[in-house]
Amino acid sequence: MKNKRGKLFWIVFTPFLFTGCFNSGVVPPVVDKGTSWTVMVFMNGDNDLYKYAWRDFNSLEKVGSTDQVKVIVQFDSLGGEAARYLVKKDAFPNLVTSPVLEYLGEVNMGDALELADFVRFCAENYPADKYALIIWDHGTGFKNKDISFDFSPEDAITIPELGMALSLSTMYLGKKIDFLGMDACLMAMMEVAYEVKNHARVMVTSQELVPGEGWNYEAILRGLVSRPMMGERDLARLVVNSYIDYYPVGSFTQSAIDLGGISSLGKALDELSRDILNDSLTSPLVYLSLGDSAVYFGDADYVDLGSLVSLFSQDSRVKSEEVRESARLVQERLERCVIYERASGEMAGNARGLSIYFPYFPYNSKYDDLAFSRDTHWDEMIKYLSQWRR
Repeated sequence: MKNKRGKLFWIVFTPFLFTGCFNSGVVPPVVDKGTSWTVMVFMNGDNDLYKYAWRDFNSLEKVGSTDQVKVIVQFDSLGGEAARYLVKKDAFPNLVTSPVLEYLGEVNMGDALELADFVRFCAENYPADKYALIIWDHGTGFKNKDISFDFSPEDAITIPELGMALSLSTMYLGKKIDFLGMDACLMAMMEVAYEVKNHARVMVTSQELVPGEGWNYEAILRGLVSRPMMGERDLARLVVNSYIDYYPVGSFTQSAIDLGGISSLGKALDELSRDILNDSLTSPLVYLSLGDSAVYFGDADYVDLGSLVSLFSQDSRVKSEEVRESARLVQERLERCVIYERASGEMAGNARGLSIYFPYFPYNSKYDDLAFSRDTHWDEMIKYLSQWRR
């Protein structure tokens, strides 16, 4: 069944309970300028995922940081206080023993400024050639509690706030984030990619729901420390492969997106939207029917973009040649943006790497706040079509 993250909440019967950390005090950070990668993990376990947060932290400790790869975690757990850690290898699978760099007390991990401040801390104390930022928690696309849902207080980072936080982060880093990962459900959306496109190079996340345990952090970190000179695209492939291989049963997706191509894809989608609005030959009910036939994920309003435009370009009921041609252009540009994707189970061969909002249910007004909505006619198009639903 689903938890509120949209992550699949797997009930795991284990004989242990993660109880906290063994730390004698704060170890001040030492600036090291010879690092290839600084991996920043914003791990929000201040919610119903807290047991999985402890588990994934321990997975990171199976490998730990090296001279070339520094792993910094900002960790918060349900009922506890937050702290920043330098991840160190240990032999204790059920305890976090990494040194604390800074105690934070009670913080709101659903505050975008808290995320940006974490990046500032890492940039000042752990400069590197390349930076990875991983946001770990619930995800719902742009709806509800978009990403990083904190139970105390009840708050989450909205997609526009995420864009703002990453804009500040690039200022602190003096460059774009090389690798942006979201270990959360339903975040591989065109709208999310569009919001962060100017602040990161590669985005890796899932179109579908994600199990509570999330990514295979041990495999990811082992791969990275064994090849610390790898680039962000190689790291993206490593994350995608390790994730899909980790879950032999079920339907899962993971995709790596080149954010440099998202602006061009957005322009093609704007053209498609305008062509549909101007189409006097095709019934709006045809477009609704095709949208309802497209592959969808844990939220019925989120459809696979490749599946949708393939239907628009090929279905004989679409009478407008302009719409068909625009849909083919979107397909071409989508394929350029998707560096790598894998899907398993019933999603194998059906997920193309990015979802988009094509509502089956009534239009969600939060969509108006998104940069993609402001910059394109997609919102006008789906509002127009929604009027024809019965």
